[in-house]
Amino acid sequence: MKKVAIYLFIVAGIYSCKDVVNEVPDTPFNTTPYTLNYPTNILPPARVPSDNPLTKEGVQLGRMLFYDPILSADSTQSCASCHNQADAFTDNQLAFSTGIRGTLGKRNSMPILNLMWHLDGFFWDGRSDILRHLALVPIEDPTEMDETIGNVLVKLNNSPMYTDAFKKAYNTTEVDEELLGKALEQFMLSVVSGNSKYDRVQLGLEEFTAQERTGQTIFNSEAITLNNEPNPNQPKNFGADCFHCHGTGNGLFSRREYLSNGLSDNGDLGRGGANGNPLDNYKFKTPTLRNIEKTAPYMHDGRFSTLEEVVQFYLSDMTETSAVDPNDAPNLHALKDSVYLSEAHKAALVSFLKTLTDEEFLTNEEYSNPFK
Repeated sequence: MKKVAIYLFIVAGIYSCKDVVNEVPDTPFNTTPYTLNYPTNILPPARVPSDNPLTKEGVQLGRMLFYDPILSADSTQSCASCHNQADAFTDNQLAFSTGIRGTLGKRNSMPILNLMWHLDGFFWDGRSDILRHLALVPIEDPTEMDETIGNVLVKLNNSPMYTDAFKKAYNTTEVDEELLGKALEQFMLSVVSGNSKYDRVQLGLEEFTAQERTGQTIFNSEAITLNNEPNPNQPKNFGADCFHCHGTGNGLFSRREYLSNGLSDNGDLGRGGANGNPLDNYKFKTPTLRNIEKTAPYMHDGRFSTLEEVVQFYLSDMTETSAVDPNDAPNLHALKDSVYLSEAHKAALVSFLKTLTDEEFLTNEEYSNPFK
């Protein structure tokens, strides 16, 4: 009887130990907050989605995905194929990008920078409201990566490198569509440009040249002459009205609105084609001018090769066709007839625009290919 009691005590002890072992909690899930470095007195406060805070692990995962051709059907094309860092994340001076089947896209590749302040619509036509959704569109576009999200998820879930990275960033080894979009969103939100000569001048670290200073005045001034001829009664600081659409007040050099700027009609309905509102036909998102020197060719269809061509267009080539919203036509007509710039003024304006180039941004290793 005594032996039986001892045996029961030992068995009870064993099961008691097993219960204690099972109660040991899993290793806590911790991520490291990602610190954004930019001049807060020039650019607005950070705007990061509350359900996808930036972490070092999440940004690094998104960076890997951005540069990995695994997202395309034949594993030859990545996001970076059409968004090259050295060109401010645009497409290598091409008017239209080429997909994996050799098919040309229909619009010029937009730069990827400072997107956390452009959370009010993406693409030239604003058809995507959320950045994480935008990130997935090229994957299934037949003119781009021509893959399915389902196939991408299979590839990622079969990759120990990615299941480990998702575990570190999101505490799961099961990769789904939402987490794929969120990871890409984290990297793109981290891509910030705010260290151009313009920024350093605002911070009192550098000074503009005389030509750049003249260009800044022209950029930020109203047109003050009539009929495309100099007005001898006006001062020599002729204005170009650039600031109305690309104001410097928010540091973004964009109003972030959809506007028609008098381009001749090439059949692309723009915003109107995306939302079905005919009043928005031929309107396109106003792009940032930051790093504009590096993002040629210009406009949604890449029709202008140089900044000089863009300046000349606004001086003399805006057209009142179906490409202009009827509500905007009178203003465009007045602008076209009011702006006069001499060759020296044009050169000064372009010189100022080039001060928006952020050389550090173009080579920042945090934004570069992690596989090299």
